[in-house]
Amino acid sequence: MKKIDIETWSRKNTYLFYKDADIPRYNITVDIDITRFYHFVKERKLSFYLSFIYFIMNEMNKIENFRYRLVNGEPYLFDSTHPSYTDSIADTDNFKIVTVNMEDTLELFVKKAKETSDKQGASFLNPDEERRVDLVYITTFPWAKFSQVTHAASIDKNDAVPRLIWGKFEEINGKKMMPLSIEAHHALADGRHVGMLIQDLQVTLNQL
Repeated sequence: MKKIDIETWSRKNTYLFYKDADIPRYNITVDIDITRFYHFVKERKLSFYLSFIYFIMNEMNKIENFRYRLVNGEPYLFDSTHPSYTDSIADTDNFKIVTVNMEDTLELFVKKAKETSDKQGASFLNPDEERRVDLVYITTFPWAKFSQVTHAASIDKNDAVPRLIWGKFEEINGKKMMPLSIEAHHALADGRHVGMLIQDLQVTLNQL
């Protein structure tokens, strides 16, 4: 990771304006077309959830603003960020949080993610995992479609970890449309960057 020199940073004014806001994180929800993605993972018998995590994380890591984090109140740029996501615990109504590093290929990522979850067992958190901020918090709400969402979080201005959640998809005019919510820290990423992520992700999914 690299510490940002605020004085020479092109975002200096935007960063200083938003960093001390009482609630600096904002949330945008859109519907995305997952028709081709759905058939892609179904044909390959891959996990829908883990595969979508892989694709959206790949797109986030291509955009520098989604790799900024606050460390002890100072902005840093990470080379890459990684998913920390909810995963169900077998034979219970409970879930756990699994953190896994990104991999070069979808198949390897899905394999590593499943191995990590299996090894973690029923523990809510991995006891061997050190606290880190080079993450994206991810969950899913597959029971219903939604148009907006809020996340449980402490009021911490230095919490700049993005949050993602997607919901139940539905058929609309022959397309499978799924709600996707993206939460970001405004001192580090603007609506323009969220828009770039949405557009780039849609292009990638359409090419599968």
